[in-house]
Parts: sequence; structure tokens; C-alpha cells
Amino acid sequence: MVDLEFTPGRAIRLGLGPGDATVHLNAGMGVHRLDIPMTVASVRLPTDMPIQLSGDLYTELSHAAPWLGSLHLKQIATRAFEVTEYLTCSLNDSQLQGIEAARDGRDVRLRLDLKAVLLHPVDTLYPIAQTQTSISVPAAAWARQLEALGKAVVLEVLVPLPLDGSELRQAVERIREAKGHITDGRYEEAVRAARLALDYVKDAIPREDAARAQKYPPKQRTQEQRWSVLVDDLYSLASSTHHDDAVTENFAWRRDDALMIVGAVAGLLRRSARQPE
Repeated sequence: MVDLEFTPGRAIRLGLGPGDATVHLNAGMGVHRLDIPMTVASVRLPTDMPIQLSGDLYTELSHAAPWLGSLHLKQIATRAFEVTEYLTCSLNDSQLQGIEAARDGRDVRLRLDLKAVLLHPVDTLYPIAQTQTSISVPAAAWARQLEALGKAVVLEVLVPLPLDGSELRQAVERIREAKGHITDGRYEEAVRAARLALDYVKDAIPREDAARAQKYPPKQRTQEQRWSVLVDDLYSLASSTHHDDAVTENFAWRRDDALMIVGAVAGLLRRSARQPE
């Protein structure tokens, strides 16, 4: 329970549900709605008094406590009995992926910075009340919520963008360029930009020569040999956009083709960015 007091002893009291009842995720198209159910009770307040609830939502999965977004404005009225309401916030696919990466299988801790505003002034009551509270969503309950979203969540590979002028930054910019081409329906240009980004991967990751690795039967290759062959084959496929010869002149690129290649290169860039120096 948490109280938003307009004056000592006079407040609205919010109760946030434990365990599986803590939150619900509702699927959208790229952006989803997080519902936080709560009970609302009045403590020594007049009935039918309109109040507006607002606030901000943060994660508590790291010391930084990243901001997730603003809670949607919610208008309630005081009642002589306890009622159930919902606080809501929009979360996009990237935010859900960020939460997953940060929680690393743990419970999801969320902090709510709440504010209540009286929509009509009342004598003896201060018009604004503020407080903070936290909720914890068990790991298993959160995982079930994500599973329920199913195909509504688009998995996007997030690659760190260095702030310097390094080759990695240039490669990441190529991926951003490739994604823009996909949005514009220019799929061959997207593959071409991804191939340029792949140059960084070929140089950054110490790996066995692909030609030598190819000499081994696939089932007998080491893990590093398999990575080497994967990078080399992907490079060969994407490089066809830089040639217009008898072999490649009839190559056609669809959206799914471009998405696969750009996604694969982005994944390799992320992997290479985390390679030990």
C-alpha cells in the first residue's frame, strides 16, 4: 500500500497487486501497453472528488534506473468503497528487449513516481500529492507475459553505437542506412549497405581462414571454423549486390531477404563489439 497525502492523514491509498497480478502486457503493433492493476481507496476524503493521476515509470534492474516512459493520465473519483483501476504505460519492442537484457532471468523491478492532482480545489487540502513506490514482477510471471505477446514483438538486434569516429561506428551507421533502405523498399541497396558493414566484422574478429575451414567436413569443424564459414558465406551472398555479371545479374532481393541479411550482419557486429581485446 502507498498513500498520496493531500494533507496528513487524508489521502488516496493505492494497493499494487503481488506476483502474477502485478502487471499485464497487451499486444500492439510495435508498441505495447503495460497495465498495472491497483486498488484505490479514500482515506478521510469527500466522495466523488475528481483526481488526476500521472507519473513516470523506471526500471530498477541497474544502478542507473533507466526511465521507461510517462504513465498515461488517469482520472479517478473518490469512493466510499475500494475500487480497482489501472495505471498504464506504453513500451515498444526495443524497450522490452532492453528489459530482457538487463534482467538476465531475474525478477523485473519497476519504480513508479506518482503524482495526484485535485481537479477541483478543496479547502484544507493541498492540491498536489506525490510519492514513490516499487513493484516486483516474478521472473516466471514476466516470461509468461512476454510469451503471450507472441508474434506481436519484433526482435531487433541492438548494436552499441560508439561516440568516436571508429570503424565500428561507421559499420553501425551502415546498418542504420540499410534499415532506412528497407523502410523505403530499396532492398538491394539495403543488402549492399549491410555488406559494407560486414567488412568490419571480417577484420575485427580473429578467425581461421575460411578457405582452410571449408576443407573440413561440416560436422568436423570447430566452433571458430563454423563462425568463419558463416561470415564468409554471408559476405559472398551480400557481395553479389556489388557485381553485375552473368551469375548475379538475375539476383532478386525481397524484403525478407534484406531483413535476414541486415539482421545477421547486425548480430555479428554486436558479437564483434563484445569480443575481448
